[in-house]
Amino acid sequence: MAGAPEGGGPAFAALLVVTFLAFVNYAALLSVVPLWSAAGGAAGVAVGSTTGVMMAATVATQLAVPWLFEICTLRTMVIVGALLLGAPTPLYILSDGLAPIVAITAIRGIGFALVVTAGATFVADLAPAGKLATAASHYGVAAALPNLGALAGGVWLAKTWGFPVVFWGAAGACLAAAVSALLLPVRHRGKFRFAATTDTRDIRVPIALFLLTAGSFGAATTFLPVAVPDAGVASWALLAAAVGLVAARLTAGAFADRAGAGRLLPVSVLCCAAGSALIAVSLSAVSGLLVVGAALLGAGFGACQNDSFVLTLERLGSGRSGTASTIWNIAYDGGLGLGAVVFGWFVAAAGYAEAFLGVAAGVAVVALLLIRSMGRRAPC
Repeated sequence: MAGAPEGGGPAFAALLVVTFLAFVNYAALLSVVPLWSAAGGAAGVAVGSTTGVMMAATVATQLAVPWLFEICTLRTMVIVGALLLGAPTPLYILSDGLAPIVAITAIRGIGFALVVTAGATFVADLAPAGKLATAASHYGVAAALPNLGALAGGVWLAKTWGFPVVFWGAAGACLAAAVSALLLPVRHRGKFRFAATTDTRDIRVPIALFLLTAGSFGAATTFLPVAVPDAGVASWALLAAAVGLVAARLTAGAFADRAGAGRLLPVSVLCCAAGSALIAVSLSAVSGLLVVGAALLGAGFGACQNDSFVLTLERLGSGRSGTASTIWNIAYDGGLGLGAVVFGWFVAAAGYAEAFLGVAAGVAVVALLLIRSMGRRAPC
């Protein structure tokens, strides 16, 4: 795991540890829960709904964040969130029916919302002066690193050793996260203030572009293990996506501190579109482009994560980190969920390869329209 930025101190290091452990649970189950539902007979939209429901619960909880900031410290939010994310996880073992899976996933979504919103707010508060982009990239790497082992490895473990191994392991990681969160600062609280007209104008393009990349990634991580029956091939593709995400997020952080945030947004979205297109081609022709496409998709998502987060923080101002964190996380989680659900509709109507091609075309067209709509003003 990347170390804390210089000057970040023990509190920031603790935040990275907590984030890593909580995201082990999230990453391990992101593809395994849809696979578990498919094993129980779900298909198409039903499979996508397992991701969609978690993200819907996450976004619904994030909409209550202004109230939560008033009654809870950020540390309390992280501890409670880690427990809600992890404690219900072993209950998946009891049934592979869609209804219980959705219920358990919704509870986990509430916990995930608390962890990521409070965590991202901590980043802005704990980042050393002049190192916000670097601090954000290190936080993002702590969140993304579990994808290297858990996202790809979870699918392999589930198919090789059985689903219970994954469910119990993911639960243990979250328990460790809750314990580690005791090292976070006690008195920090988030603040939420949003002036709709001005703020919407300032952040609408970076948030919209990020929403597109999140949707692309949500579709891929939900459906690749189902679309590619070979567990080894699917795991390699997910691993490539995770490696691309981590590398791009680190690079984007260093680049933004030198050149300014936002410059990588257009290319990152088009990178996601290109990755989805290559995945579509590989599914049609069974070629090695699957891994390349997944890596491109992950890289585009990672770079867009960092640039959009830092730009949102900068445009809303240093005193409104809670507002920026909440809005950005709603785009993150809402995009992942919507991407999975919408992709499920496409799969039911056209098939996997055609659905990935549709994602590529849709993301590219909408991104170009958004960027062009800004005219001569920099979109980022």
